Amino acid sequence: MLRIAVIGAGTIGEAIAKALLKSGYKVTATRRRTKLIRNLEKLGATITSDNRKAAEEADLIIVSVKPKDVKAVLKEIRSEVKGKVVISVAAAINLRYMKAVCPEAIMVRVMPNIAILVQESLIAYCTDSEVTPKTEETIKEVLGVLGKPVKVEEFQMDAITALNGCAPAYLSVIIEALTYAGLEVGLPRTLALLSAAQSMIGTGKLILEAGKNPLQIRDMVTTPGGITVRGLLELESVPIRYAIMKAVKKAMLRSKEISETIREERNEG
Repeated sequence: MLRIAVIGAGTIGEAIAKALLKSGYKVTATRRRTKLIRNLEKLGATITSDNRKAAEEADLIIVSVKPKDVKAVLKEIRSEVKGKVVISVAAAINLRYMKAVCPEAIMVRVMPNIAILVQESLIAYCTDSEVTPKTEETIKEVLGVLGKPVKVEEFQMDAITALNGCAPAYLSVIIEALTYAGLEVGLPRTLALLSAAQSMIGTGKLILEAGKNPLQIRDMVTTPGGITVRGLLELESVPIRYAIMKAVKKAMLRSKEISETIREERNEG
């Protein structure tokens, strides 16, 4: 079983470490304040604040720090990761940037979302040219523990960040609205929230497991003169679809801005 180092066990990094531990991997997790991840130690992880030592003892390294900290971490562990796979989950940091900072490593760029906490995230990933088919199988195996791995072209990463990375926030707004709607029509808060959240899960499964598309699902529950069509008619009075599409586009542009800013900082350095 691979030895994996998770550098930066914050919210996402800790979730990654837990999932890997659950699947039997040997995990070392790092964080400046190790007392914040004592629970990982109880689950079988080795915890430390020493990034270099963690990287040296690992077969594969996952870097889970803020975008602004990626450069410093890669420089810190550079001598310990020669020939090893380094997976970054930092938004907006491209492969070329990471390879320039740490050319000795085999780089993989990943964009999950917060559903990684329950191992239900889409895990979009792209790799540098040094990744062999055998190595990629290992990468997919590791990422498969965290959710559903899907390989994408790197030029798609800003878009997948805006959609996949941000989608839980957008969907939470919809669930919150449905919950308040339930309160308005007299349902208890817990039942309203459960109904909204479970409907979101069920609709997703109809698409992913039953092979239905959104239009089919809508038609399945919409009958002439019925209850659903009255609600849909009301939804058509506000530009909800336009607002969601606009939100994704704006988020994508912001991802591009961050990438450009980091690239300029590297050039200046």
